[in-house]
Amino acid sequence: MRRAATLTGLFVLLGLLVAMPRLAAGEPYLLHVLVLSCLFAIPAVGLNLMLGYTGLVSLGHMAFAGFGAYTAAVLMVDAKIGFWSALAIATIASGAAGAAIGVVCLRFRSHFFMIVTLAFGLMLHSVMNNWDDVTRGAAGFGGIPRPAPLPAWFGEAVFPFGPLANFYYLALAAAVLVFALQYLVVRSDFGRILGAIRQDERLARARGVNALLYKTAVFALGSAIAGFGGVLQVSFLRVAAPASFNLAESINAVLIVIIGGAGSLAGPALGALLFVGLPEYLRVASEWRLVIFGALLVAITLFAPRGLAGVAADVWRKLTAHRKGGA
Repeated sequence: MRRAATLTGLFVLLGLLVAMPRLAAGEPYLLHVLVLSCLFAIPAVGLNLMLGYTGLVSLGHMAFAGFGAYTAAVLMVDAKIGFWSALAIATIASGAAGAAIGVVCLRFRSHFFMIVTLAFGLMLHSVMNNWDDVTRGAAGFGGIPRPAPLPAWFGEAVFPFGPLANFYYLALAAAVLVFALQYLVVRSDFGRILGAIRQDERLARARGVNALLYKTAVFALGSAIAGFGGVLQVSFLRVAAPASFNLAESINAVLIVIIGGAGSLAGPALGALLFVGLPEYLRVASEWRLVIFGALLVAITLFAPRGLAGVAADVWRKLTAHRKGGA
């Protein structure tokens, strides 16, 4: 029942998002916020696989998004490689970096693991901020191009990604792709083994599971997804800045997963929509907007321990039970 409620809610949300360019005609700012929500949801999916389904709390997750973003920026701007090739290379490179760093981090447990991931995240951010010859330093890496246009289904027209609505559909398609990958991973034998490791790693080891191998694999997968999202983010903003991938952004990613519902399929999407969209629309409250947003976060944490996805599932379950009772 809970799984059906989550999937149904996700499809309803997806339908609304597909229709949003028409619904938000004349409101480009709303579409801009939704693009950012999609782009923040992508790294959150990678972290959800690690935190929600494996129990690995990484405090340096967005550094891998930055690794992918800067790798693609160097390839596109300096090496003159096309966007789609740079996207593939940067995603693979982020996964490889995650695997290499994960081998070290995963030898530690509990809070020691979090501290080591924090240290590696700070190290990667320091490289982005200070390696001026490659990353352009604190000033940011500008001039990053948008994706090359795609041929249209009919005729010789192209589908350019310069217009906001067109890039919105790219961001939405990328988010849907990542969420589909999350679904396949969670429902596979690999995902079930990750769940076993989260529940009781010692028991899983006793049953012959190579826990270090599986945790390294999910760490690499989560890092690759983060890098994928990082490339799309800097392509949308046209600049890669170290501040977009610092410790605060990594903590924000953790909050997105927890608020949305760690270990739920729809959690990263709901968390990103709330975490990115709500502060923007609370700007009408001027300096009080962060206070209001903080109070909402505390309330969700206290009264909705399973996050927004858990609240949505409970509401759906009550609605369906009421309908059955009425029938």
